[in-house]
Amino acid sequence: MALLAGGLLTIGAQSASALPGGLTAAMGRDLGLSPAQASERLHRERLAERIAAGLRDRLGARFAGSWFDPGTGAAVIGVTEPSALAAVRATGAAARLHTHSLADLDAAKAALDTRQAPREVTSFYVDEPGNRLVITTTPGGRAAAERFASGTQGVRVVESSAAATPTGDLAGGGAIYMSGAAGGRCSAGFTATSADGQPRLLTAGHCADGGSLVNALGNVKIGDFSRVNWKDQNDFAEVTVDPAAGWTLLPQVSTHDGGAVTIKGSTEAAVGASLCKSGSTTRWTCGVVTARNVTVKYGQIDGSAITVRGLVQHNACVEPGDSGGSTVSGDQAQGITSGAKLYDANGDGRNDSCLAKRGEESVSWHQPVNEALKVYRLTLATG
Repeated sequence: MALLAGGLLTIGAQSASALPGGLTAAMGRDLGLSPAQASERLHRERLAERIAAGLRDRLGARFAGSWFDPGTGAAVIGVTEPSALAAVRATGAAARLHTHSLADLDAAKAALDTRQAPREVTSFYVDEPGNRLVITTTPGGRAAAERFASGTQGVRVVESSAAATPTGDLAGGGAIYMSGAAGGRCSAGFTATSADGQPRLLTAGHCADGGSLVNALGNVKIGDFSRVNWKDQNDFAEVTVDPAAGWTLLPQVSTHDGGAVTIKGSTEAAVGASLCKSGSTTRWTCGVVTARNVTVKYGQIDGSAITVRGLVQHNACVEPGDSGGSTVSGDQAQGITSGAKLYDANGDGRNDSCLAKRGEESVSWHQPVNEALKVYRLTLATG
């Protein structure tokens, strides 16, 4: 049996014909790109990420954030001093003069993380292109958000009626079931190995609320949750794969059309870079990274709100059943689906539809896979 879990494909200067058909088709559907444009964009995103990483080290306290501009196909670097503009432009990147350094914005966001957010606040993060903090609230929550951020400069408040919901009862690359089908459905994330070479599967931590046993369709055992990080400001978990079950763990992510993307690494994509998400509900959807280091407060779970920190925000459609699934950028693993802002499309009291289905930009979140790998001391499976 083959267990398909998270994955990406290496780009470099790949031709369009070298990319999996499912990847180019989804980027065409969701981002309006031809196969050749998809290949060129992925190549430019990887180059922009390398330039941004080098400039961040060189500029130090003058660095004010970075992002990818799909219009120009180049990195954009924010700086706090005019004297740094020339150094940025010399690398081929565009330069923007900003007021706040990224270090200062990160420190302001960290300070908010130490405060008790009011119930009206649903998430907050550093908006690097906007050079500010963004706080999202429920309708009418502006005053509460402003009190919460009192004394913090450069804050924008956005009201939204959609609910931040962990997409538990979801699926990732392929569907997985907790303690049998009655325990709920999630998605497989990325395959990895322990220090002694034992197979592991990564998925969302909140999926473990459905039970400790993890099965595939037909009650075929995969393994058991061995470590879970959930309700502790994180949302990832490790499944110890049962060697007697005969699974072959592949370094791939399903594109849900009979194809798969092979994982080559886990370099983090920049804000503005493209990514695609594999899940058992919405299957294969694509979008772009919109923010990093996001703090999200998921609604009322077991009578209390759950706060998760350090998430990455993107606009690919995610719905219940996609939790634990894989997000990738090119051939680079990005993260494990955690949740999304969802609305009640059927009037049944369940927030279960992504915002794109009512003509708005979707808001979704994943837990960075590199954090899970580091905490559990695992090695990502690559091909």
